[in-house]
Amino acid sequence: MRRALVFLALAAACCATRGWTFCDAPGECVCRYHERAEEDLMRQHIDCSYGRGAHAANRTLPPRAHSLDLSSSGLKIIRSGPFLRSKSLQELGLKNNDITDIEPDGLALPDLRRLDLSYNRLERLDAAVFRSITKLEFLNLANNNFVSFAKLTFHPLRELREVILNNNNIGPALRDTDLFDRDGFGLTNKIQKVSIGGIGLGRVHSNFFVDAYDIRELVITNNELTELFEIPFTLEYLDVSDNPIREISGEDFTDLTALKVLKMNNLGIGSVPAYALEPLRALVRLDLERNLNLSEFSALAFGQEVLEDADDFTLEELSLKSSRLQTLDRRLQVPLGRLSRLDLQGNRWHCDCRLAWIKQFQMKANDYEHLRCYTPKSLFNSKIFELKEKYFRCPRERGGGGVGSGMAVGLIAFCMFSSAAALWLFWYLPGCPPRGRALPTAAYSALPLHAPTATIAPTAL
Repeated sequence: MRRALVFLALAAACCATRGWTFCDAPGECVCRYHERAEEDLMRQHIDCSYGRGAHAANRTLPPRAHSLDLSSSGLKIIRSGPFLRSKSLQELGLKNNDITDIEPDGLALPDLRRLDLSYNRLERLDAAVFRSITKLEFLNLANNNFVSFAKLTFHPLRELREVILNNNNIGPALRDTDLFDRDGFGLTNKIQKVSIGGIGLGRVHSNFFVDAYDIRELVITNNELTELFEIPFTLEYLDVSDNPIREISGEDFTDLTALKVLKMNNLGIGSVPAYALEPLRALVRLDLERNLNLSEFSALAFGQEVLEDADDFTLEELSLKSSRLQTLDRRLQVPLGRLSRLDLQGNRWHCDCRLAWIKQFQMKANDYEHLRCYTPKSLFNSKIFELKEKYFRCPRERGGGGVGSGMAVGLIAFCMFSSAAALWLFWYLPGCPPRGRALPTAAYSALPLHAPTATIAPTAL
């Protein structure tokens, strides 16, 4: 009898242990192997997103787990224990939960490389949390409640390459320090990608990136910047969109010889002045969309050389969509003609002879569907690429010479008529003898005021 009880107890323990793994949660998790061709055939990808009961029984990870997604699963606190303990897990998704705290040993994942904690309620992270995940390379903390570096430090993360801190109110904490200061947030100098959009940043001091030796991508959108800052020369990707920046110039981009992508959407700039983009010799993509004050794009914006010889012009994509441009200088035809994509839609184009040249570009249908005339009224909302060349006329070329020419002709005719009338009055008005022809005054004095009415008889022959 005793032996039977022991056997049943062991069997129950084995079944219970087997049922605790995430992959044995029916209806809560989906486990797959070999998602990518270059992967180990035995790596497991576990998807428990939206599974509210996946973590209820303190399930554990299988020994070959590679990634685990617990997004939108109702998590509130990550406690220390067997729940998130694995020597093989490299990717962990915990976004869109209600997490307010992670205990120091809550992430016992020594081989973890990617961690997504975005859209939670975190206000602090103990440095001890990071000591168990020192191989971390990617960290997403966007849309949490962090406010200062006193409750968020990255010192233990020596291998961190990319960090996303969007929409945390840490801007005020960065007024006198920076992300790389050891007395502040302490990001490692190995960092290559930083995203700090919507953090309430109003100014970037001159030494902000002094310790960022290898930063390649910077997203600093949706802040309160009114001017560009000292940009690290190592950057290849820069997005400063949705800031009230009022002016740009060539000095802002000096020495940025590696920059390939520049996004300046929804700024406060009114023009792209001459030589503003000339230093960007490696630029491949430029976005200048939704700039509602932008009414001028200088023909010399890329410099003088590219107007004559665009062989070294590297730009491939340019978007000026949804701004307030009315025309473009024809001299830009050479450099813009080399682009693989040009989007000019949504501007207030004035369709006259100065703009007709853009019809020569080869554009995809998606890039000219909303490329339309704004003025003159007779062409309002007309598709530029469907208009015939004869409609692109300047005032002096329109029927009869146009308004300006008509006024000139009218003025000349008026002057000629006035001159003729004056001459006629001068020569033929009674009482004003013609100049150079003197008439005898006696003849006029001998004539009566009224001619006699009597009939004169004919003289006999």
